[in-house]
Amino acid sequence: MRSSLLAHPIPIIHAVGKPPQEHNSVIGKALARCRTAWADAHAVAHKKGLNEAKALRMACVAYKLAMPAMETRVEVHAAIACIAQGITYEVFDGRDGSQLLYAAQVALSMLRKGRAA
Repeated sequence: MRSSLLAHPIPIIHAVGKPPQEHNSVIGKALARCRTAWADAHAVAHKKGLNEAKALRMACVAYKLAMPAMETRVEVHAAIACIAQGITYEVFDGRDGSQLLYAAQVALSMLRKGRAA
């Protein structure tokens, strides 16, 4: 069996299609928008002379406001990425992060069942 397999040349397969870029670009843009909102708000707070605690609070609020709505599957995936990044940046504490991830899970479940637009 092995000798018969080795006797035939191995066909080379060339992929013609491109991987779906929409999904990754939406997530990347959402992550960048959240990071930028955080950094811009933090800088504005410092320019206003606010202390670091208030600057961080302003930055966290700006981050949360920049997050994508969870209306489509791609937006839910982008929101999950922003939530994970926000947990890393300490925008969300453990409870808030858990609740948002659960909300994303419910949104995905509803989208799979066709109950949401």
